[in-house]
Amino acid sequence: MTQISALIVEDEATIADLVATMLETNGIHATISPDVADAMRRIGDTRFTLALVDLTLPDGDPDGFIAAAQAQGCHVIVMSGDPDRLAGYAPLPLLEKPFRMKALLEQVRQVAPAA
Repeated sequence: MTQISALIVEDEATIADLVATMLETNGIHATISPDVADAMRRIGDTRFTLALVDLTLPDGDPDGFIAAAQAQGCHVIVMSGDPDRLAGYAPLPLLEKPFRMKALLEQVRQVAPAA
């Protein structure tokens, strides 16, 4: 079985750490990127099964990262506390903050069924 790996692109350390812990507890290798630039470097070096991407990052809009991740076959789940902003990213899986970890895990299992 292939190890599922997730890149968490989230600048709020508390949220990123909680998400990473939940994923690791469920057998998914998790890596945290605090901004778009770091996330772009990481997908240049590593292939991830999925990326959980916050829409409000300190160095700008994650659209370029989302496109690059998808071009590599990486599944993307978008997270934001702004429901209006989330709407612009449909049909990608969307999570409105605050969210329950169970809801996040359900989204992860939908895009990466082996999780």
